[in-house]
Amino acid sequence: MAKGIYRNVEVKRDMGKYEVALFKDFAPVEEVVEVESEPEYSGPTVEDLKAEAEAFKQNWEGEKEKLIVDANAEAEKIIKDAEKVAFNEVKRQTDEAQIINQKADDEAKRIIADAHEQANRIIASAEGEKQEKLKSAYSDGFEKGRADGYKEGELEVQRLIDRMHVILNKTMDRREEILSETEQQIVDLVLLMTRKVVKVISENQRNVVVSNIVHALRKVKGRGDVIIRVNLTDVALTTEHTKNFLSATESVKNITVVEDSTVDPGGCIIETDFGEIDARIGTQLNELEQKILEISPIKTKIKTGNITG
Repeated sequence: MAKGIYRNVEVKRDMGKYEVALFKDFAPVEEVVEVESEPEYSGPTVEDLKAEAEAFKQNWEGEKEKLIVDANAEAEKIIKDAEKVAFNEVKRQTDEAQIINQKADDEAKRIIADAHEQANRIIASAEGEKQEKLKSAYSDGFEKGRADGYKEGELEVQRLIDRMHVILNKTMDRREEILSETEQQIVDLVLLMTRKVVKVISENQRNVVVSNIVHALRKVKGRGDVIIRVNLTDVALTTEHTKNFLSATESVKNITVVEDSTVDPGGCIIETDFGEIDARIGTQLNELEQKILEISPIKTKIKTGNITG
C-alpha cells in the first residue's frame, strides 16, 4: 500500500522531465460564425407595379363616371317625384276647392231662396194691408178714400220691394266674398306647399345643382365661354363637376364658376356672350306656379315671394 507521508531521507530528487496528462483540454475553441445568405427578391417588378397602378386608375375613372351618372339619375328621379307629389297635391286641393265652392254656392242659393220667401211674405202682408186700407178709405169716401188708399198702399209696396232688392244685393255680395276668400286661401295653401317641397329638395339633395346646371347648359346657343353663378354652398360641388359639364355640352368651350348670393341653393345663372339663362329655384318655382294656375279652375291673384318655408 502506498504511503501518504514520506520523510526527507526517503525522497530522491530526480531532475528529469515528466509529462502529466490533463483530464481536460484547455485549448481555446475557435467560434464558427454562420453567415446568413441574403434572400433572393421574388416580388413584382417596377413594370408590374406601373401596370397595376395604370389598371387601377382606369378602373377608378370608370367607377367615377358611373357614380356621376348614377348621382345625376338619382337627382332627376328625386325632382320628378317631387313634381309628381306637387301635382297630385294641387289636384287634390283643386278637387277640395270645387267641393267648397259647391257648398258655398248651395249656401248662397239657400240664402237667396230664404230672401225671396221673406220678400214674398212681406209683399203678401203689404198687399193685405193695402186692401184693408183701401176698404177703409172706400168706406170713408169712395173717391177720396180710393185715391188716398191706393197711393199709400202703392208707396208701402214700393218700400217693401226696395227693401227686398237691398236684401238680395247684400246676399249676392256676401256670396261673392265667400267664394273669393275660399279660392284665395286654397291657392295660397297649394303654392305654400309647393314652395316647401322645392325648398326641402334644393337644400337636402346636393346633386340638384348639378342636374340644374346640365339642363341650363343644354339651352346655350353657339360655342364659347360661359360663367356659372351658384350659391356659396354649391361652389365646391359645381367646380368638381366642371369637366363633366364640358363633356355633356359640346357648345361650351370653357367654364368659370363664381359665387352669387342672389342665387338660392340648388339653382344657377348661366352667363354667355348672347345673354344669360336664369335657372334659379325661385324662377323655376314661379313657372311651376303659373302651370298650377293654368290647370286650376280658380282665377285669383298669386302672393309671390321667396322660398322661405
